[in-house]
Amino acid sequence: MKLDKAFFLRIYGYEISFPGFRDTAIKALENTGCSKTRDYYTAAIAGYKWSYRQQVKEVSKWYLKECEKEWKKKLKEGEVKRRQEIMKDLHQKNDRELLNLLQTLK
Repeated sequence: MKLDKAFFLRIYGYEISFPGFRDTAIKALENTGCSKTRDYYTAAIAGYKWSYRQQVKEVSKWYLKECEKEWKKKLKEGEVKRRQEIMKDLHQKNDRELLNLLQTLK
């Protein structure tokens, strides 16, 4: 049996589903003479978790950019809608109301 990274990742997976499995597996391997099993397990899982965090960081960066694009799009759409409402409001005003509005802006 090879005690490689894949083997320890399987133990990790079983530990998630069946809490306590890791300790049982490590003790069984230590009883067969592999005294560094816990160290190998710890190193393999630390490497896996580090790699996972790096992947999550990359996905997070991408997702943040997508959210910012969507936010800018929503802001632009809101600005266009606001301008359309202003123009509609201005078109509904009569000449006297428009003149009064211009005088208040000065």
